[in-house]
Amino acid sequence: MRSVPTPEILRDRGYSIAVIGGGITGLAAAMQARQSGAEVHLFESSSRPGGWIRTTHEDDWILEWGPHSVLPTSPTLIRLAEQVGLGDSWRSARKNASKRYIWRDNSLRALPSNPLLIPFSRALSPLGWARLVAEPLIGRGGDEEESVRSFFRRRFGVEACRYLADAMVAGICGGIPEQLELNSFSPRLKEWEQRYGSVLMGFLRSPRPTGVPFQGTGTLQQGMESLPSALALELGDRFHPDTPVTAVERSKNGWKLFLDGAYPTDTIQVDGVIMALPAFVAGRLLTPCFPRVAEALNQIPYASMTLVQIGYDPESCSKRPDGFGFLVPRDQGLPILGTIWSSSIFPWRAPDTKSLATIFLGGTRDPGVVDESDRLLVDRAISALQSVHGQGLIPVMTAVGKATAAIPQQCLGHGKRVTTIRSELLSHPELVVAGGYMDGISLESCARSGEDAALQVVSHLASRQE
Repeated sequence: MRSVPTPEILRDRGYSIAVIGGGITGLAAAMQARQSGAEVHLFESSSRPGGWIRTTHEDDWILEWGPHSVLPTSPTLIRLAEQVGLGDSWRSARKNASKRYIWRDNSLRALPSNPLLIPFSRALSPLGWARLVAEPLIGRGGDEEESVRSFFRRRFGVEACRYLADAMVAGICGGIPEQLELNSFSPRLKEWEQRYGSVLMGFLRSPRPTGVPFQGTGTLQQGMESLPSALALELGDRFHPDTPVTAVERSKNGWKLFLDGAYPTDTIQVDGVIMALPAFVAGRLLTPCFPRVAEALNQIPYASMTLVQIGYDPESCSKRPDGFGFLVPRDQGLPILGTIWSSSIFPWRAPDTKSLATIFLGGTRDPGVVDESDRLLVDRAISALQSVHGQGLIPVMTAVGKATAAIPQQCLGHGKRVTTIRSELLSHPELVVAGGYMDGISLESCARSGEDAALQVVSHLASRQE
């Protein structure tokens, strides 16, 4: 189901919809449900909206602790920003942000930003690139549960799989290619193979988005958290922070939600429910009513991520940051997943004359990192940056953030688990589970998942009286 206008089709019908979870999925769902004319309540267990979208301002540093930016292929996010008055707040990345690297054999290797630059890239060997560009000659294959590793090896060759697939997966979800199911992790790649017989041909034939308020990669001037904050403000007193939902049970006319309040009678009766929660939290709430759904939800693993922000003087570096950042394949000796050169992309994120880097550690590759001390994490991040930029790099600002169980991993069998969840809930279309583990982990996919969930609930409620 795709988002389409629902101009107050529930107005004056007395229907109410509860959204549980105040991340971007829940906020998008609440906005869509409100547009239908339903009475909407959004319950968030923490004190702030946005989930893992978090921005802090430390003196003259703007630190992003979740998504740093969005792509032009993000119409849902762009529309939501417009709805809450942030349409003029989008800012484009610097042109050099198209430069991206991998760390290989103790040096940064530039990835080609267009096919004409492939002969000049040392990210792969000449034979590795030759095998990659021969991808259109490879026949269709694979199955529904093919891994990302198997797909890349089959279509692009061993070397591209070893370095590019490993780095890509680390940068997107902190995962490991052989554990992830391609159809769930990146269904577009499989779609291109089936439709065009080639991933490269599918990419080249895909239409480019138009009417985007930024060029290349974009962000919001005051930080990505300004979007969920503005959405919550737009919802007004229908956004309920510090209000965990502790139980959900069927009632005669819908659903009863039990809230973590001062009294046992803190409940609310609603006609529809949208669960925009981590899989394991949704599983706990759904166990009494839908044990098979809960079992499938509880089988979805999560990766923790640790971020270290380092501010430094680029003049002291032998290799200055120039581009978006770099990713690190597993066997390349650096104990990090990758680095975003935040102020190289968006200069206002650091004070004049200074640079800001965001270093990612942990994920499925190194799950114990999240339990290490801040001091050890900072030392590890500084050592990695010095390997890249030279020993002259001296930090002038450091900060550490930990995101425990933050990113769902779409491991082998994930598609079947999602199918089980959807099929088991078909008998109750007024209750929908939404989020990154259902429809894709990108910020755009999460927002779209919330809107589609709201459309399903609204359409079902509207049909009751037709």
